[in-house]
Amino acid sequence: MTYPDIYNQIRALRAAPRGGANIADELRRLMPRDRWLIDLLGQHRVFTTEQINTLAFDNLHTARNRLVLLNSRGILARFRNAIRPGSEQWRWTLDLLGEVYLASRDDQNPPHFTTVRNKINKLSVNPQLNHRLAVNGLFVELIGHARTTPGAALTAWRSAKDSLAITGDLVRPDGFGDWTEHGRRITFWLEQDQGTESTRRILAKLDSYDAFTRASGRRDAVLFRMSGPRAEASFRARLAEHPAVAGGRLLVATTGGNQGHPAAAIWQPATSGQRVRLAELADHLPT
Repeated sequence: MTYPDIYNQIRALRAAPRGGANIADELRRLMPRDRWLIDLLGQHRVFTTEQINTLAFDNLHTARNRLVLLNSRGILARFRNAIRPGSEQWRWTLDLLGEVYLASRDDQNPPHFTTVRNKINKLSVNPQLNHRLAVNGLFVELIGHARTTPGAALTAWRSAKDSLAITGDLVRPDGFGDWTEHGRRITFWLEQDQGTESTRRILAKLDSYDAFTRASGRRDAVLFRMSGPRAEASFRARLAEHPAVAGGRLLVATTGGNQGHPAAAIWQPATSGQRVRLAELADHLPT
């Protein structure tokens, strides 16, 4: 952390209003795009600068300027690791006024400054931060694609936490999406592999998805985005043998590493030798 960052945090601490922030003074200054971004951060916690640019802006310079302004007003907080040479992208999350805005909108008690600061600090050193950013990145790219593609839309995006409202204790996905493009619609659960789990452990997740599918009667794809081509090949060597996959109860599709845009033809169904677009997975759903 640089000295200006430390100074800004000390200044914010000294400026923190007693008894909570007065959000009414900030409401008139928030643009619709700001409110949308605050709502997304309330659900998904953290984005990089480039992810926010993809979500809501057409120019990276404009995005940076707006983010810096929201940061100076105590709406957004930012952090990053020091790397040499160069600099890591800023990671953005909600600061006090952003959290107070959501609490006030939802008729909840406003959080205290120290509570928000502790939340930011814990997020900045969370070992799962890169995993969360990778998960968020897939959905961000879909939203960015939909912004410039007629007929494409991400009509639902649930975080890991919010997905539990659907799956309960049966399965713990990294996210859920509802994607439409060119008349095809696919709902899917995402499993993001960072190369830290064994193939056996990843395969065991299919038992949970099979149990969930049997209990719910849902027809969703299960997407495994592996850490690289070798990890994908190792996973696929055993994937088609799983009873739920071989029996046609589950549609599982894989991709490995950075093979392309998530809307593009990077997804290979477990029982197919061809990669298809995300929306085209709808043609492979169990009947």
